[in-house]
Amino acid sequence: MKKALLILTSVAMASTAVAQTAQVSLKERIAAMDYYKKNHDLMFAAEACRRPETLLQEIKKLPAAEQTKARAFVKANEAVVPEKILLPLVYWKFVKKNAANEGKVMQYWLQMRLQALRDYADNPLVKDKAAQNEARSLMTSWAAASNLNLTSRELTENLQKRFPQMDPYSLSAGGFIPGNIVELVSHNEISPERIQWFNDRVIFAGGVLDFNQPYMKMPLHKDDEGHPSFKDPMFAKIRDMILSAKESVFIDIFLFGGTMGGTLSKFLLDQTVEKKKANPNFKVLLLHDYATNYNMKDEMMPIFKYIKDRAATDPGLKGSVYLLQANIQRHPPGIPFGITNLVPKTEETFKALEKRNTYYESKIDHSKVIVVDPESEAPQAYFGSKNWSDHSGGYYYDNALYVKGPAAALVQAAYYDDVDAALTTDPNEKKWFFYKEEGYGNEAYLKNREQILAWFRVDRSVFPAVGNQSVRLAEANVDGKIKDTRNMLVDMIMKAESHIYMEHLFIYDKYINDALMKRKAQVPGLKIRILADHNGNFGLGGLPNTLYLDQLLRHGVEVRARRTLGIEAKFPNGTTQGYHQENHRKITSVDGKVMLVGSSNLNPDTLQGSFREFGAQLFDQKVIGGFEEEFLDAWNDDKLVGPFYEGERLQLQVMGKTLSPELSKIINDLGSTVLRAKDDIEKR
Repeated sequence: MKKALLILTSVAMASTAVAQTAQVSLKERIAAMDYYKKNHDLMFAAEACRRPETLLQEIKKLPAAEQTKARAFVKANEAVVPEKILLPLVYWKFVKKNAANEGKVMQYWLQMRLQALRDYADNPLVKDKAAQNEARSLMTSWAAASNLNLTSRELTENLQKRFPQMDPYSLSAGGFIPGNIVELVSHNEISPERIQWFNDRVIFAGGVLDFNQPYMKMPLHKDDEGHPSFKDPMFAKIRDMILSAKESVFIDIFLFGGTMGGTLSKFLLDQTVEKKKANPNFKVLLLHDYATNYNMKDEMMPIFKYIKDRAATDPGLKGSVYLLQANIQRHPPGIPFGITNLVPKTEETFKALEKRNTYYESKIDHSKVIVVDPESEAPQAYFGSKNWSDHSGGYYYDNALYVKGPAAALVQAAYYDDVDAALTTDPNEKKWFFYKEEGYGNEAYLKNREQILAWFRVDRSVFPAVGNQSVRLAEANVDGKIKDTRNMLVDMIMKAESHIYMEHLFIYDKYINDALMKRKAQVPGLKIRILADHNGNFGLGGLPNTLYLDQLLRHGVEVRARRTLGIEAKFPNGTTQGYHQENHRKITSVDGKVMLVGSSNLNPDTLQGSFREFGAQLFDQKVIGGFEEEFLDAWNDDKLVGPFYEGERLQLQVMGKTLSPELSKIINDLGSTVLRAKDDIEKR
């Protein structure tokens, strides 16, 4: 108990120290994140710990006397104990009697209250500094609590009465990380000429990866010869971060290929050779999910083959480059209703699945993250929606957040479990790594497993503040235990007073859409404006974004779409393929005060933890204001943005045929109804 309390008390002391000494401690924040993950199964693994109806069924199986005690306990405490605490408390007290676990639930409850106090004390939007200092003092005084019971002040005091602006919950174990510089980067070339440029230089379908071409050079300045994408702000930022690196580069990238991937990978390895001369311990770790490629295997695999081969043969890179396959097996399946359980996990099925372009369970490492020098005085991180591949990123609309400061180090700390999972020794997990016969499994690294993990771990505990901005990280982690993006976004929507501006590839998560409609009903004057992608690459007439679209429109939510481009590519071998530009952004701003940006789409499998995702909240009003100004400029420009529906009514497309509005509505409404029922059916 005392150890858990000290974690949060130290956080309070550390946050106080920021203002006094310009130092930010991450040690306690990492400990709080570890505490949450360690206790996740205790609190939520059993269905009866998550769902009241299931707990009631379990209680009904008890002897009559025990049932009476359990019901009386619930009745006596349900007004005070939060449901997410009461369910596991009853479970361990009566159903699976375990006094030690019962005590751990009480400890967890106190931990959550302390985190809520910490978040209030650190929240950059709270203006009452005296109240924030009082909250810190209260945390310190509660550190000495012992012999907790259900009447203990530490568990029962009405904190909202004492601190009216305080939320009764914590949205992130890591909390608000102060002391950073933040920059939103949103611009790359999106013209038809750029799309055609990529189409003329494919490295597949008869094309080749040729590093001797002048466009495969990395331009260091605007006027330099080289790849044009790296003169765009979004990609130039990656180049500049690599140039600045002195100790290490960590990359977890979903789609990485084509001329962009080739140019960047060669530049990264060339830089590694040079940096090793100054720092022999300089290292690079690249993490990638080979199981899903979205039909871009031919565009991506030459890049990874180049990295793998050069890392193995270039003496200047010896022992400095780790190319790891992400372990996706620990995620919950994204395909609903247990359908994938019908596919046996055998060697025969694996060989068939390995030839597919999308992993059949819809488990994906969807990250787009780079971290530089996490142990330095000024760590850097860059993450968001942007892939690094010619035909998925090269000409899409995207956003990415650049962070310099303590929060960037916490980004790498958040990925420690991913590297640990990639270096799994579990034979059942290792069987499901793709392309093992081609050398893309992680077996060769296992002999150095502990050394790699020790190098990757962030050991530094205190960092100087390099700026005045706070950041709160939002992620779905490697096993889906942390999945806080949906909660953060719903919280932002619940508090909106003036406007909500959203730009998203997908908008069919029922929780997000219900929150939007509810808030619009509560605040009729609230302007909710969404730029949603047409989902043209699916060729279904707008599905899946149409699923809740009519409901949103009826509630007064405005939804429009960017006028994106579609071009047919003619490849060197004579084949053709259509490419459709996407509005691939995943960004929301509320009232000019808070913004959430990252890799998470607003769809169920992403937000329930089936995908590995990363993003962050930021509170820099200048940065947010810049985004909102550009958003409104586009919104009001009919050349850039138009109505979501091309016609007056929804008309879906199936196998190239346009369906009638009536049939389209039936299919669409059926789909939205099934999605609404999904979590109850699956008993999540």
